[in-house]
Amino acid sequence: MKNLFPKVVVFLFLQLFCWHIVNAQGSTVSGFIFDLQRKPLSEIQVELMNEVNAVLTRTRTDNSGRYFFRGLSPGRFYVRVLTLGTNFEEQTQEIEIAGIGISGRSLGDNIQKDFYLKQKKQDLGKVENKVVFTQDIPEEAKAVFNRAVSDLENKKVESGIKELENALQIFPDYFLALERLGLERIKQQKYEDAKKLLSEAVKIFDRSFNTWYGLGYANYSLSLSQEAVSSAEKAVSLNSGSIEGLLLWGVSLRQDKQYEKAEQKLKQAEKLAQGKMPDIHWNLALLYAHNLGRYGDAADELELYLKSTPNVANKEEVKKLIKYFRTKAQSAN
Repeated sequence: MKNLFPKVVVFLFLQLFCWHIVNAQGSTVSGFIFDLQRKPLSEIQVELMNEVNAVLTRTRTDNSGRYFFRGLSPGRFYVRVLTLGTNFEEQTQEIEIAGIGISGRSLGDNIQKDFYLKQKKQDLGKVENKVVFTQDIPEEAKAVFNRAVSDLENKKVESGIKELENALQIFPDYFLALERLGLERIKQQKYEDAKKLLSEAVKIFDRSFNTWYGLGYANYSLSLSQEAVSSAEKAVSLNSGSIEGLLLWGVSLRQDKQYEKAEQKLKQAEKLAQGKMPDIHWNLALLYAHNLGRYGDAADELELYLKSTPNVANKEEVKKLIKYFRTKAQSAN
């Protein structure tokens, strides 16, 4: 299954830092997203974050693979490419906006940052859940669905989605079309639509990991924490070796304020990942610092986070947080 679960980033102790202000007449940051063969990638989500990983705004690449942010004040930022629903690795680059001309007066910068995305490595021992399910599908609906899949694989997202909708008009109970359209709606951040589609899909066939995982992600994004927990639990029951499923289950439990259970699932994911999924360490740090008051454990997880991502763009800010948490832990003893 392609990764549907992007990084879960929340505002970590924002009171310690100042947000950069986004204003109407500031600098711009733009660029292009390519694969390693320099093919532009459209409909890729791109986030702009401040120096403590707080998300300021988000956009999508156009048909030429271009993204664009405007109205930025001076300061340090990070541009992160999210790869939800693709087979590419996420990537982050740091930018510095000076905003000062030679004369010392305020001056807008126009910064370009291009990205070349690598394919994900399939080395986490993830077991893919294969759907074994047959339906009597009208031939016309099959043909339309196959065209949709071809369009989506060739990055023709708009026409691919339209063909999926056409297939469902012909045969409303078309499980694969419901599932695929639901997952595409997640990539578009249309979570209400995704929830409706995937909820219909599980009524028709409830043994697909992909469908339950997608439904869990949609529920989580809509802050329907109890439904997210239930969906993630069902997904993991179908694929107990899914690290992403356990991560989703853990963060959903945290959203539902079931903190001890959240720790249990996140630790299970951490054990299976063997240091190869930094998001788990980050989310455990959030849980320990914000919800359980275990600052020493939060610092430990952030150190593991840096160990697993030694070249992370916000390394110095994470080090500051580790030092802060160590101080908090000592004062509590």
